[in-house]
Amino acid sequence: MTEAVHAQPFSLPPAALVIDGRIVRASSGGAARHVDPATGQVQAEFPIAGAAEVNAAVEAAKRALPGWRATPPAKRRDLLFRLADLVDRDRELFAWVGSKEIGTPIGSVRNIPDKFIAWTKYAAGWADKLEGRVVSSLQDDTVFDYTLNEPYGVIGMIMTWNGPLMGLGMKLGPALATGNTIVMKPPELSPFTPYLMMKLIEEAGIPAGVVNLVTGGAEAGDALVRHPDVAKIAFTGGTATAQRIAAAIAPQMKPAIYELGGKSANIVFADADMAVAVRHAARQPLFLSGQGCILPTRLLVEESIAADFVERVVAEVRSLRMGDPLDPQTDLGPVVDSRSQERLLTTITRARDAGDGRIVLGGGRPAALAQGAYVEATVFRDVKPDSDLGQNECFGPVLSIMTFRTVDEAVDIANGTRFGLGAYLHGKDITRMLKMTHRLSAGSVQINGAPTARENAPFGGLGMSGYGREGGRDGLGEFLRIKNVAINGATA
Repeated sequence: MTEAVHAQPFSLPPAALVIDGRIVRASSGGAARHVDPATGQVQAEFPIAGAAEVNAAVEAAKRALPGWRATPPAKRRDLLFRLADLVDRDRELFAWVGSKEIGTPIGSVRNIPDKFIAWTKYAAGWADKLEGRVVSSLQDDTVFDYTLNEPYGVIGMIMTWNGPLMGLGMKLGPALATGNTIVMKPPELSPFTPYLMMKLIEEAGIPAGVVNLVTGGAEAGDALVRHPDVAKIAFTGGTATAQRIAAAIAPQMKPAIYELGGKSANIVFADADMAVAVRHAARQPLFLSGQGCILPTRLLVEESIAADFVERVVAEVRSLRMGDPLDPQTDLGPVVDSRSQERLLTTITRARDAGDGRIVLGGGRPAALAQGAYVEATVFRDVKPDSDLGQNECFGPVLSIMTFRTVDEAVDIANGTRFGLGAYLHGKDITRMLKMTHRLSAGSVQINGAPTARENAPFGGLGMSGYGREGGRDGLGEFLRIKNVAINGATA
C-alpha cells in the first residue's frame, strides 16, 4: 500500500455556482464542505443552490435559448471544438482535480479528458448535419410533407458524482450541438470539475446563460425537475432517485433520459483467451473502486474451468495496489466518502453472515489507510444468484463469482436481475457469442474485452437500468423533437 506523500501541483477551484455568466458565492441553499476521500480532511467549502438559484438559472437558460437556437449550426460546432481543445490544454488539471474530488487514481483519471474530448467533438461534428426528411405523399401527390429537427429547449441536467468529466462529456456536447440550453446540477460530492468546465465554456466563447451551474442536493434537484420551463430531464444516478423524478414530472408529461444502475454479468467460457479474460474479470469491476454503473460486477465462469480461473482472478486482484490516488502506481483509491465506506462494509458483512457467498479476498477496511474512505477489494465465491449480493448493486470494490454449466443457465443467471445495463462475454466461439447477444437483456453487450461507452455508439439500459440513449446518433436524437410540416400544393 502506498502513502499520501505527493506534492500538490494544483489547487482546488472555488466551486461556486454560475448563473447567466455570473459567479455566485453565496446562495439560499447554504454551504457544504467537501472532504478528501483519501485523507478524511475537509478540503473546501462551497455554496449549495436552493430553489431561488435554480429558478434564476432556468430563467437565464430560457432567455439564452432563442439566441443559441438561432446560432448557425457551424458556429455551434466550432465553439464545441474549441471547448474540447481547452479541456485538452488543461488535461492535467482536470486529472488532478478528479483525483482529489472523488479519489480516483491519477493513472486512471488521466484518460478521462480524452473521453470528454472524443464525445464533445463527435457531437459537434453532427451540429450542421441534422437534416429533416421529405415524407412521401402516397395518397395525394399535391401534398409536400417534411420534418424538422428542433431542440427541446431548456434541459435540466442532473449529474452523478462518479466520473464527473465523463458525465459532462456524455451530455453537454449533444445537448448544445442540437441547440438546447442547459441548467446542470452536479451533487455536493463532485463540485469542482463542473466549475472548471464553466470557466472553459466562457473561455470558448459560448454565450452567458447557455449553460448554468447549480451544484446542490435534493432541494435543488426537486426545483429543477418540477420547473415548468425545463423541457426535458437528463439524469444519471440511482434507480430510487429516478423513480422520484418520474413521479414528480408525470403531471407535466415531461420527458426524461434515465441512465441508472446495473449488475452486469461477465460470462467466461472455457474457450476464452485466459490472459485477456482474467485481466478483464479482475480489473474492470474495480475501476473507480467499483463505483460505476456499467462495471461487470457479477462474474459467471463455466464450471469446467472455474477452479483455475477463479484462482487466477483472485491473484490478479490481490496484486492491485491500494493507496494515495495521486500516486501513479496506485490501482485502487478510496470510495467517495465515509458514508459509502460504512454502507459497503455493512453490505459485505451482511452478505457473509447470510451465506450469500464465501469471501476469498478482502472484506474489510485496510488498517494502513485508516484515515481515508478505503474498502479492501473484496471477492465472493459461490454467490447465490438470487441472493441480495447476487441481485443488487454494491457500488464498491466487490466482485461476485458464480458458475454455470450450459449456455441456457448462463443466460438465465445473467438475465435474472431487475437491471439491464450491460453484459460481457469471453470466448472464441463467435457464433455462440453472437447468438447470445439476442438473448441477453442488456442495453449493450461487449465481447472479449471490447470497450464500453464510446462516443459513436449508443449507451443505455433496460428495466431498472433506465431508458434513453447517450452516445452516437441516437444520443443526439434524445435532445431533438421532430416536427412535421405539410403543404397543400393544390391551393398554392
